[in-house]
Amino acid sequence: MTAFLEIIHKKEKCGVFMMMLLDHIHSLLLQSISLERLLEEEKLFYKTLQSYWYEHNYLTIRWWILVLLSVLSPIVWFKMVDKKRIIEITTFGMFYGIIAIFLDSIGSNAMVWTYPVRITPYLYPQMYPYDVGIVIIPFMLVYQKAGEHFKRFFIHTGLLAASVAFLAEPTMEWLNMYKEITWKNIYSFPIYWVIGLICWYIVKVLKKIERRH
Repeated sequence: MTAFLEIIHKKEKCGVFMMMLLDHIHSLLLQSISLERLLEEEKLFYKTLQSYWYEHNYLTIRWWILVLLSVLSPIVWFKMVDKKRIIEITTFGMFYGIIAIFLDSIGSNAMVWTYPVRITPYLYPQMYPYDVGIVIIPFMLVYQKAGEHFKRFFIHTGLLAASVAFLAEPTMEWLNMYKEITWKNIYSFPIYWVIGLICWYIVKVLKKIERRH
């Protein structure tokens, strides 16, 4: 009899647990956001962003700085790049750009930092001209100058990483074109440096593969 009652008690406990679990799942389903709701929120966000952009960005001095950076950076790079090694140097820049822009997109969307000024409200990452003109192209030129020897490249890349992290970023902050939320400039320094070293290694591996074939 005692064993029978224990079995019934266990079944009752199991039933109570299942009811609580089902209630919890039902509550989660009721609180979940539908795709239609998400799209409505996105529409509201972009409308707000467009209004902000027209009022605070478009045709301002800081906006023109981004436009000039977007136009002049590729021209300067094409003038300075070693045309005999243009594929190799461009490959390095492509890998650096993919990684840097990917990380920039994550950081800005995660609200680790933000950009008060944008060249357009539809461009992601938000500071594409800065990424290309101040980060990617200078690292490509460093690779062109010192990329044949790892020690030289290691030192030059470190110096450039320090310049971008401790000079370029604070300057952009001073111009109110970049704003750190939870990020610190010192975090950027090793990241710029390591990305350069990773891309150097990738290009060297690709060159070895090319020579074998």
